[in-house]
Amino acid sequence: MLVKTLTEEPARPISRLSGATSSRKATRRVRLICFHHAGGGASSFNLWKRGLSADVDVVAVDVPDRERFATLSELVEAIHDRLGPLLDEPHVFFGHSFGALVAYRLASLRAAAGLPLPSALIVSSFPPPHLPTAIHMVHDVDDQQLSKVLSDIGGLPVELDRWPCLRKKAVALARIDLRLGATDDDATSVPLTCPIHAFGGSDDFLVSERELRQWSSRTVAEFSVQMLKGNHFHISDRKQLFAALEPLLFGFDAPHANVA
Repeated sequence: MLVKTLTEEPARPISRLSGATSSRKATRRVRLICFHHAGGGASSFNLWKRGLSADVDVVAVDVPDRERFATLSELVEAIHDRLGPLLDEPHVFFGHSFGALVAYRLASLRAAAGLPLPSALIVSSFPPPHLPTAIHMVHDVDDQQLSKVLSDIGGLPVELDRWPCLRKKAVALARIDLRLGATDDDATSVPLTCPIHAFGGSDDFLVSERELRQWSSRTVAEFSVQMLKGNHFHISDRKQLFAALEPLLFGFDAPHANVA
């Protein structure tokens, strides 16, 4: 839900929302559309296409200048409009932390419009929207406090301590996303008709396995949960995550009609 900047040598950009394109040709077997944590960006998934099978088409969503949005719903509508034809073919949504909320709201928007849903929604390190999440409430604290919160949960790489300007920008981006997350309105939500799978970190003090299991109320289809070693940013261990993720992707590989 917070800032995590990759420090390894990045792969070439996967996708920018302004004219979003995928990393591979549309003939690949599984299209994985990825939504980053608060303060993150498409670069959060740069190394995924190296670690996953060549049959996985990784699409990373990024929203430039997202401070212009007043609410989460505005952000989600913009993402939906700009992803365009990438949603016309079978796909799976993956969202980590704040990205899980964005992915869920995008699936919900499509459900309300009677459009095809993803083959599955995979959420990571985020509780279902009907549960309170304290982290969104810190968006209005001062920079020093927010920086400490982010560092405490592993959301700011220690390398940024040497680059105060970059650290300040990372905190500012996280604040924007946390503010948007705090505007989420769950009043009209209905269960999805696509499967949901939840990942969590065994040492994540922000989101418990018990909370993750409550995602089951958000679908009338299959639901499963899997705890991985690590904290809120357990996805940093890509080898562990990919070993769990890839079998799921191919198991979900089917178009999903939006039917009750």
